[in-house]
Amino acid sequence: MARCLVRRTAVLPLALVLLFALAVPAFAAAPQRVVILPFTANAKDDISFLVKGVRDMLATRLAWQDKVTVIEPDLVAPVMKQIPPPYNDAKAVEVGKKLTADVVVFGSITAMGQAVSVDAKVVQVDKPDATPLTAFVQASDLDQVIPRINDFAMRINADLFERPEAKAAMKKAEEKAKEMAQLEQGEAQPQQRPLSGEEDDLPSTVSPLNPLFLRSLSGVESDRYWRSPRIDGQLTSIAVADIDLDGKNEVVALLEDSLRIYRLSGRHFGLVSEFKDGPTGKYMFVDAADIDGDGRPEIFVSNLNNYTIQSFVLKWDPKGGLQYIAKDLPYFFRVQPNPTGKGHILLGQKKDVVEPMVGPIYYMKAEGGTYVPTDKTVTKPLKAANLFNVLLADLNKSGRAMTLMIGLSYDLMVFSPGGERLYQGGEVYNASDKIIKVPPASQLDNPGWDEGWYFLPTRMVLSDLDKDGRSEVVVVRNLDRMGGLLGRMRMYYQGTIYSLYWNGMSMVENWRTPRIGGYITDYTIADVGNVGRPALVMAVATTALEGMSTKDKGHIVAFTLKPTATKTPGKPTGRGL
Repeated sequence: MARCLVRRTAVLPLALVLLFALAVPAFAAAPQRVVILPFTANAKDDISFLVKGVRDMLATRLAWQDKVTVIEPDLVAPVMKQIPPPYNDAKAVEVGKKLTADVVVFGSITAMGQAVSVDAKVVQVDKPDATPLTAFVQASDLDQVIPRINDFAMRINADLFERPEAKAAMKKAEEKAKEMAQLEQGEAQPQQRPLSGEEDDLPSTVSPLNPLFLRSLSGVESDRYWRSPRIDGQLTSIAVADIDLDGKNEVVALLEDSLRIYRLSGRHFGLVSEFKDGPTGKYMFVDAADIDGDGRPEIFVSNLNNYTIQSFVLKWDPKGGLQYIAKDLPYFFRVQPNPTGKGHILLGQKKDVVEPMVGPIYYMKAEGGTYVPTDKTVTKPLKAANLFNVLLADLNKSGRAMTLMIGLSYDLMVFSPGGERLYQGGEVYNASDKIIKVPPASQLDNPGWDEGWYFLPTRMVLSDLDKDGRSEVVVVRNLDRMGGLLGRMRMYYQGTIYSLYWNGMSMVENWRTPRIGGYITDYTIADVGNVGRPALVMAVATTALEGMSTKDKGHIVAFTLKPTATKTPGKPTGRGL
């Protein structure tokens, strides 16, 4: 009986130990708490947007579900009143203790003209004597700062939070730096690897969308590049859609006074139909989309006849080819993907004698055999906003449309859904030679005998090739031989297409094409070759000298893309500004 009692007495503590061991996971360590103090701004101009942007970038990159929590600014603000800036290590630790934080990030931002420098530091609240992590970034412009902030966040994640992917990235970066150092000393040769669909197999200077992008080429030879035979006349605009519902996409090529339908099948590029002797005027832009909901795309042509808009809409009739749906419409048209949903939206805007573009930008609808405005309009962030220089896009996966705008100086601007300007770049994008002329008598501010000329930009294009729900914006940079010094005369001879994405602070380059000889008048992204993959499709115009006269001609150029292989390093995945 005593032996049985001893056995039971020994078993009881063992059971308690096992029970405690099984219960330990239920009491897992609480997430580490991080405070990001607003960086001190040292600048002549207001750079509050930059201070907020750096804070938001760091917060996005440091947050780690169930592991790291970034304390919200509204909880930090009351403590900052008790312990005001500027901050040093001791004051930062004091702030961290009051907020029961483990880590505090602080620093300063200095801006002089375009040059920007960021001085950042990280202290551990429970280890105030430990050597802080520091970073100093100095760059000639804002775009160079972003990758360095990303690197700083990666160091914090690797060194302090031991985040596996950050540690792996740091190790890879160190190995690459070591390899580059060896190459510079002649100790090793670069490893040549075959091209595949994986981004890691590509050189760092090559976009996984297309191996030609970002490479310096003297000529273009690739199965991912295609150029059409010569098309006589100046190509002003293009669209791609399955016009005849045969399951294959066609190219809608717009010239100044006609419209042609082409199909690319393998290496054969053939003319399907041509629409000639249409309405008088100058055909400026073309779009194709199913707006009336019958399953067959309509073709919208924005046409300017002298000083009057006389746009028209066509549709393919299986028996009679291209037929009018509506004509003599007093609206310019623009089709773009629905920024917050599926399908496409049709936008329209009028003009009058005095102004080249006037009144609201309407959401349009099909009604009674024509196209009429709805009660819904696009909020114009600036007075100069018009149908052709704005684009609606969900850049931060918030479910709300932000507005991009090409300004009068061809600078790219980004506005919040509420109309607040978040970014204005200094690069020139989407310059074109398309003009709207205004009669001399209408120029009230400068009456005279000359017409007024208003140059329209080339349209921006929306895409989401990496399928992350955060739209990218495709823009073009056309180079003028005279650098715009000739005023009304534009002599574009070369163009490059760029893909940009929003990183929470600015529009950052994602990829670019090689330089294309000629003037890129329009472009789109679609499966032009009917191969199951999208392509970047461009209308390229050139002018040839024939004797004492010139002759316009053009080509359609396409680069096939591999969107499934696209990974944008540093592109945020959560909500930004």
